[in-house]
Amino acid sequence: MPHEEWLIRGARLLLPDGVMGRGDALISRGRIAALGGRPAAPSGARVLDARGALLAPGLIDLQINGAWGADFALAPPEAIARAAERLAGDGVTAFLPTLISAPLPRLEAALGRIAAAAALGRGARILGVHLEGPFLAPARRGAHRRAHLRRPSTAEFERLWRASKGLLRLLTLAPELPGAAAVMRAARRRGVLVSLGHTAGDAGDFDRAAAAGARMVTHLFNAMEPFHHRSEGAAGAALTDDRLVCGLIYDRVHVGARAAALALRAKGPRSLVLVSDAVFALGLGPGRCRSGGTDYELRGGEFRVRGGPLGGAVRTLRACAAFFARDLGLPLADAWRLASENPARLLGERLGLAAGRPADLVLVDDGGRVRASFVGGRRWK
Repeated sequence: MPHEEWLIRGARLLLPDGVMGRGDALISRGRIAALGGRPAAPSGARVLDARGALLAPGLIDLQINGAWGADFALAPPEAIARAAERLAGDGVTAFLPTLISAPLPRLEAALGRIAAAAALGRGARILGVHLEGPFLAPARRGAHRRAHLRRPSTAEFERLWRASKGLLRLLTLAPELPGAAAVMRAARRRGVLVSLGHTAGDAGDFDRAAAAGARMVTHLFNAMEPFHHRSEGAAGAALTDDRLVCGLIYDRVHVGARAAALALRAKGPRSLVLVSDAVFALGLGPGRCRSGGTDYELRGGEFRVRGGPLGGAVRTLRACAAFFARDLGLPLADAWRLASENPARLLGERLGLAAGRPADLVLVDDGGRVRASFVGGRRWK
C-alpha cells in the first residue's frame, strides 16, 4: 500500500517536554517529517484542520486480553487483526496481546496465532506478547484457573519464548514462588520485561525481585496483599520502590479515584502506566458469556467470573485515560502520557511526537474523543 502524506494544521502538540500551544505536523513515508512551525503541504498531501484538538502519541496498551468478541487466547489471526484495526480507530496504535494462565500447549498455540496476526501488519502494531501467568500464586489467582497455574520453570519459560517466535516482551509472575528467581534471570537474558503480579508475596519479595531485575507491577492493588501501616505488603512495596513502574487499571471498577490519586502521588507522572486489561467482552452487550471453559457475566460495566471475582475489564484504554483525567482533575494530556509515553519508555520503543519517528499519532479533543488516528502514517479514523 502506498504511503499517505498528511499535513495536520493548528493542533496543540503533546511533546515530550510539554504541550506546544499551536503547531503543524507533516507526515510523510510513514514518519513525522516535520513538527511545529508552518511547513508547506507537499503536492498531493492531504490537509487536516486540527484546530482545538490535541495531537498526541498513540496509546500503547500493555495488558489487553481481547476486544470486540476476539479472545486473544483463542481467536484466529484474522480476528486478532480485525480487533487491532478497531483498536487503531480508538486511539491505541500499539499493544501487547495478553494471555492468561492456560495449559502450555494451548499457550503455545495462541502465541503462534498472535505471531501470525502480527505478520499481517493491520491496525495497531503488535509490539509483542504479555504472558500473565502461568507462574502465579494460587491464593491470588483472581480469574485464573487453579489447574492452569504452574511452578516457575526455566525450561517451560524457554518453551514459551520459542513458541512466541521472539515476540514475548512482558511476563507477569509471582516473585515469592520457588523457581521464580531463575525464571527472572532467564527472562532478562531473552530481553523479556518481568512484572510482579497475582502474588501473595510481601515487601521483601518485591525488594528481592526488583534487585534481580523486575521492572513492573501488574495491575497495582489488584491480586496482591493490600497496604497496611505495620505490614506494607506488596502494594506498599510497589508504591515506594522507585525501581518499579506500576500498571493501573482505571476503568472505575478495579481501582477507586482516591487510590489512583495515591498511586500517582507516590509513583510520579513517569512511573505509572495505565492499562485497560480489556477482555473479549469489550464492545459486547450485558449478559452471560463463556470463553476458554469459564463462564462470565457482564453487568453495569463489571465483568466477572460468574459468581466470583473480576475477570478483566470492558473499557478501552482511551476511556481509562479520559476517566483518570476527569476523576483526578487533570488535563487530558497528563493522563494521556501515562498510556502513551510511559509504556513506550518502559518497552524501550522510540515512539512519540518527534521528527523522524513513526507517525503513530492520535488527534483527540479535550473530552478524550478521537478525531483522527494514524499508525505508521496510515489513517484509521
